[in-house]
Amino acid sequence: MDGLIEKLDKKLSKQAISKYENDLMMPDSSNLILLADALGVGLDYFFTENTIELSAVNFRKKASLGKKSIESLKERIKDSVERYIQLEILLNIETKFTNPLEKNVIRGWEDIEIAANQLRKAWKVGSESPVSQVIDLLEEHSVKVLELDEDEDFDGLSAMVGNIPVIILNSKAPSDRKRLTALHEFGHLTLSFAPELEEKVKEKLCHSFGGSFLLPEKALERELGMKRAEISLGELKELKEQYGISMQAVMYRAKVHGIISEYAYENFSISISRRGWRKVEPGEYCMDETPHRFEQLLYRALAEEVISISKAAYLSRLPIDEIERRFSLSDETVTP
Repeated sequence: MDGLIEKLDKKLSKQAISKYENDLMMPDSSNLILLADALGVGLDYFFTENTIELSAVNFRKKASLGKKSIESLKERIKDSVERYIQLEILLNIETKFTNPLEKNVIRGWEDIEIAANQLRKAWKVGSESPVSQVIDLLEEHSVKVLELDEDEDFDGLSAMVGNIPVIILNSKAPSDRKRLTALHEFGHLTLSFAPELEEKVKEKLCHSFGGSFLLPEKALERELGMKRAEISLGELKELKEQYGISMQAVMYRAKVHGIISEYAYENFSISISRRGWRKVEPGEYCMDETPHRFEQLLYRALAEEVISISKAAYLSRLPIDEIERRFSLSDETVTP
């Protein structure tokens, strides 16, 4: 509540907000606008009831993301998914998801490699080649992927809405992190783990699943060799830019597969910490990883006159003039 008061520039008191929360008083229109701006939501947020339920919820977050922040995040995610589903209903689109990994039971690292290779085969992306666009691939196979503009404490979330997987990513994250997070969360939703495995082990296995899908074992050995005393930072940067996987994830896979020793991996970890590369590494994956399907469906609904501009603004939570600009590309210059 203190944080909200600060965001409101103290234009509302704690007592007033407490009364709103406990249904003792209703905010007038001007105070509703203040609250909407401070919370980063549209006015309609206060009048719309969520009808969906998230199940099998899994977070990738730092410990500093507290319980209240998590609950607030879940509500915003419900609202975003609700709008996505509304748009599909308006376009008479029925989404069906088929899990190609439902028969796999994961007990260890070897099973993860098998599952990642099986997914590559099922989705026809080749057994060893780089995957250019992970988010597009997930959307193509009926996984709903959305982004939220959050602080660095939040990496990603996965959940099921009915039988449809939903993955939420942080729009501020670099593309290589989004790719790994998206696959990590997909692993949580689709892999069946042996009951004796602890949660922290499952978390590591899901992380390995993402790395294995992006850089399969055979490609890893082809690029690095079977045994190395150390791996140069230049090599790691090249692999990051080619396969869209972080330098840290490449080294972790090299350690797991015995290409480098535990000692070499620890030295690498110490080195990147000293250089301040834990959060931001050298090199950049050239492809921008961003969900596209919701926006494409929005423009399709507008073109087919299924929805109005104002309805599109409501569903996307964008101003009407911004929707009009994007739909007509009014500020784009066409070069003959």
